[in-house]
Amino acid sequence: MQRILLALKEGMQKRIFVLGLMALISLSGIFIFAAPSYAVLHSKDKLSSQEKIDRAYEYSEATGILEEEKQASENANKTFDFNEKANVKTVKSATEENSEPNLIEKAQDLIQKVTGND
Repeated sequence: MQRILLALKEGMQKRIFVLGLMALISLSGIFIFAAPSYAVLHSKDKLSSQEKIDRAYEYSEATGILEEEKQASENANKTFDFNEKANVKTVKSATEENSEPNLIEKAQDLIQKVTGND
């Protein structure tokens, strides 16, 4: 009689353990499919510029300074278009504004002087 009860006890412990694992896995699946990134995108659009700066300072001081500069610019509330080539525009506008040769151009001139290909 005791052997039968011990066998039933061991069998019940394994079943309870398996059911607990199944419940844990199914609960973790709920949190995986919640997509918290969408929540951040929607709340980001509703924040004012001062709230964005305050939130950036919560991350770090450098992030806060960068956010202040961003909010002071003209394109602060403009949504970034990933299809637009922003880097090409900024490089072209920067070269138009600065007429002084940059380090790369100076190096190219120096190489041409050294090799005698003026």
